[in-house]
Amino acid sequence: IGIGFGFLSTDSSIFYNLVTLTIGAVIIALVYMFLKSSKVDKFIYSIIIGGALGNFYDRLVYRAVPDFIDLHLNNFHWFTFNLADIFISLGVIAYIFKDINLKKKNE
Repeated sequence: IGIGFGFLSTDSSIFYNLVTLTIGAVIIALVYMFLKSSKVDKFIYSIIIGGALGNFYDRLVYRAVPDFIDLHLNNFHWFTFNLADIFISLGVIAYIFKDINLKKKNE
């Protein structure tokens, strides 16, 4: 029942519910930032929020987030992930690149 490589794995339902509530609060904060942001930021936040809501739904309904994309290349094995993780990662990467470009323009 952990997140990210089994981080925070436990059988405690209290701890699971606390982590789930924390994730819900982060999603609410992201929605607030989405509402207050510019057009480009809205697009980036929507990608992140979409992925987060997908994982959050699985966590609430199935009490687990199924990871099903498993990549291998010879002896190299990448961690297993799902479609929602891809959207969260792409959104975060896009936000980082946007921020780096903005800092370069300001310098």
